[in-house]
Amino acid sequence: MTNDQETVHRWEPVEDLPLAACQVWRLKSDNYFELIVEGDFLVGTAKRTLKIDFHGVEVLSAHNDMLGLAHVRDGDSIPLIDSGAQKTYRWPILRVENSHWLRSIPGPTDDCSHFLLLSLECTVEVIAREATAGWI
Repeated sequence: MTNDQETVHRWEPVEDLPLAACQVWRLKSDNYFELIVEGDFLVGTAKRTLKIDFHGVEVLSAHNDMLGLAHVRDGDSIPLIDSGAQKTYRWPILRVENSHWLRSIPGPTDDCSHFLLLSLECTVEVIAREATAGWI
């Protein structure tokens, strides 16, 4: 029997990701199924922008709200930011393992992953073959 339990995990593509919510995600795309997503993080009074390059994008979904989790079955399973602050936010950069949404996509997607990006303004979900990130 296989376990088909969908789980959501923190994804930390850079070592120095702050314990803070992302303010907003901005999307840029081209005609070759490549996607750039930039997110702003406030660290003290300074703003840092994280750039994530997605390659081999199969599906993109964006929602104009913080919890537009149409493709994650159990939103309560999303890890929280443990910053000791009074306001608690969900972790902003996630990977969904054993994704039901990914399994529903027709065609060969064995080498794809389901990425979930949360900000204070929007939710972005991407199914892609590869993702790399760095500060700009």
